[in-house]
Amino acid sequence: MARISRLNAHYCSAIDNGDLERWPTFFADDCTYRILTRADFDAGRDFGIWFCNTRGMLLDRVSSIQSVNVFEPHVYRHVIGPTEIVGVDADGTIRCETSYMVVRTGYEGTMVVFSAGRYVDAVRMEGEAALLRERTVVTDSCRYDTLVALPL
Repeated sequence: MARISRLNAHYCSAIDNGDLERWPTFFADDCTYRILTRADFDAGRDFGIWFCNTRGMLLDRVSSIQSVNVFEPHVYRHVIGPTEIVGVDADGTIRCETSYMVVRTGYEGTMVVFSAGRYVDAVRMEGEAALLRERTVVTDSCRYDTLVALPL
């Protein structure tokens, strides 16, 4: 459990502190990252706001965020709850869920609760490291005040 807690802390820190190059390193090579609304998740839909199914796609997303995409400067600040282990697969993959909230601060200093929901994860232990094999960000709302430009 400590390794998963460390993984989540480092994951949030990398995003919140603008160190997006680190973000893909928290995932296994054969990973899936997606952001879905709760309605889409409950309906069993796989595609939503974001979908990446390899670490290479995550690296490409970071590259586009840094050099191609144009959006209002802002930062996120994550607040996460305790992680609940919901199961362990036969291959040792740990299934877990963690509640999160992201506060978005715009360039003028305005803060809003940008997103809240839960991470539905499949975590693989590799040596001393915990890596995300899957992270599905399930957002409680389908409404955003602006583009979801950065990973949640």
